[in-house]
Amino acid sequence: MSCLTPFSVFAQSYQDPVVSLPNQGNIQGVFSNNLAVFKGIPYAMPPIGTYRWMPPQPTKKWQEIKKATDFGPSCPQLSNNWDKDPQLFRTNEDCLYLNIWAPRSYFEHPNQQHTYPVMVWIHGGGFVSGSGSLDIYNGAALAQRGIVVVTINYRLGRFGFFAHPALKKENEEDKWANYGLLDQIFALQWIQRNIASFGGDSNNVTVFGESAGGASIIALMTITEAKGLFNKAIIQSGTGHNRAFPPISAEKAEAIGVNFASKHHITGNGAQSLEQLRALPTDKIVDGLNLQNFQSDLFSGLVVDNTTLRETLDDAFKNDHFYPVPTLIGDTDGDGLILSATSLDDLAKTLNTTVDEINKIYNPIGKNSQTKVLHQVVADLQIIEPTRLLARQIAQKQTPVYRYRFSYIANVARPYTSFGAPHASEIPYIFNTLNKVYTDITPQDTAMSKAVMMTWVNFAKNGIPHIDGFPDFPSMQSHPEGVYNFKTDGIIFEKDSFKSRLDFIERQLDRKMNKEQNSPTQNNRPKYPTR
Repeated sequence: MSCLTPFSVFAQSYQDPVVSLPNQGNIQGVFSNNLAVFKGIPYAMPPIGTYRWMPPQPTKKWQEIKKATDFGPSCPQLSNNWDKDPQLFRTNEDCLYLNIWAPRSYFEHPNQQHTYPVMVWIHGGGFVSGSGSLDIYNGAALAQRGIVVVTINYRLGRFGFFAHPALKKENEEDKWANYGLLDQIFALQWIQRNIASFGGDSNNVTVFGESAGGASIIALMTITEAKGLFNKAIIQSGTGHNRAFPPISAEKAEAIGVNFASKHHITGNGAQSLEQLRALPTDKIVDGLNLQNFQSDLFSGLVVDNTTLRETLDDAFKNDHFYPVPTLIGDTDGDGLILSATSLDDLAKTLNTTVDEINKIYNPIGKNSQTKVLHQVVADLQIIEPTRLLARQIAQKQTPVYRYRFSYIANVARPYTSFGAPHASEIPYIFNTLNKVYTDITPQDTAMSKAVMMTWVNFAKNGIPHIDGFPDFPSMQSHPEGVYNFKTDGIIFEKDSFKSRLDFIERQLDRKMNKEQNSPTQNNRPKYPTR
C-alpha cells in the first residue's frame, strides 16, 4: 500500500493534512496559506530515563492521529544573556522532534509525480544551546520557493556529548559519547524513509547549518553511516574543522566525564555509577553550562570516539577520509565570537608569534584600534581561515565548491556595528525572518534577503548558486581565490581581500602544529568557544 493512500482517505474527512508514517502512525498538520506545516514530529524515542546517553531508538507506534501542530520541546539548556525566543525556555529531555514546511499543492494533488528538493537545517549554538524551532528558523519563506524544509532538534550539552568509562562498557556497538551527532544521523535516516510522503525528493537533500550546525555537517561528511543521507551541503561559519577547535580524544573526554561525575559525588566506573548519573535531575546535568560558561573541564564537545568520529576533522580531511558532496561554504566578514577574556597577547601566544607581527598584517598603517584587530584575528582563527582550508580540501576531490562571504549589515544596525557583519547575522536573510531580529527593515534589507535566500534555494535545487540578473558565481575549481561577497554596497564576485590575513594565520598554525605534533603534553581543548 502506498504511503499516500491513507492521506487520500483522511483528506475526505479532515480539513488539515494527514500523513501516514510507516512504523509510527498518522500525523495531522495544518494548512497555512500555500503550505502544509507539521511541527513537533517525533523522529526517535524520548532519550529519557534509561535512554539518557543511549543512541537514538525508533519511536513506538501510536494508534490515534497525532496532532503535529506545535513545536516539540528544545533540549534542556541554560539560556544565554541574548536569548529571547520563548522556545529556548520550553525545554525537556524528551526533545527529539523535527518540523516540516512543504508546498500545499502536493497535498491537494498527492498523485502528481513532481517532488520538491529538501533542505534540512541543523542549528548552531556551540553544541550547548539552540533549537530547530526558533522563530528565526521558520521555514515558510524557503518552502514557498518550492522547497520542503525540515528543521531538527538534537541533544545538546552533556545530554548530547558526554563520555564516561561506564558508558563505553555498556554500549556493545561503541556508539557512545557523540549522541547529538547520532541524533542528526537518525533524523536524516528518518527523512530518507518518510520525506516522500511530504512531497520531498529523497534523492535531492541539502543539509545546511551555521556554526555548530556547520561543524555538524563537516563531521557528517566524515562518518560512514551518514554517507548517502544528503546530496549537497551548505556550511555557514562552520567550526570544528579547525586547528583551534579540534574534537578531543576519547581518553580526555572520559576524564572530563569522570570530573563531572565526581562533582556530583559519583565515583567508580561500573553500572552503579551509571545508574546514579542517569538518576541526576535534568538541571544537574545542565549545571550552568552555556556559551558564556563553557566549562572546558566539565564538558567535552565533539569526541574522537573511534567509531562515529575516527579521527579529528582536520585529520579526516587532510587524509582524504571524507565523502565529498557539492558544497556552498562561507563566513561573515566579522565572524567569530569572543566569549571569554582574551587579548592580543593571548592570541600571539596561540599563534606562536608576537603582537608586533600581528599588527604588521592586521594594522600596517596603524589606523585600526587594537580592539578591532583583536576581533579580526579571532574571526580568522576561529572560522574564516579554517573555512578556506576546508573549501580547498573539498575542491581537491573535483567536487563543485562555491565560497561566499556575507558582509551586509542591516540599515538599522550600521551605527553600532563596526567590526563587520557579526557571526550568525546571515541567518535571518536566508529564512526571510528579518522581522524577528530588526525593528526597522528597509527595501535594501529586503532585497538582500531575497538575493541570499535565492542563492541558497538555487543551490539546493540544482547545485548551482546562481541568480539571474546577478554576477556569476563560479566554483573554486575555476577561481581558487575568489569569493562571492554579499556586501552592503552590492553583490560582487572578487578575489578574497582577506588573503594576506588568512595566509598569515595558516602559516602560523602550520608552524605551531609542526612544532607541537609530537609533544605528549599537547592540549587540544578549545580556548575560545564559538556559538
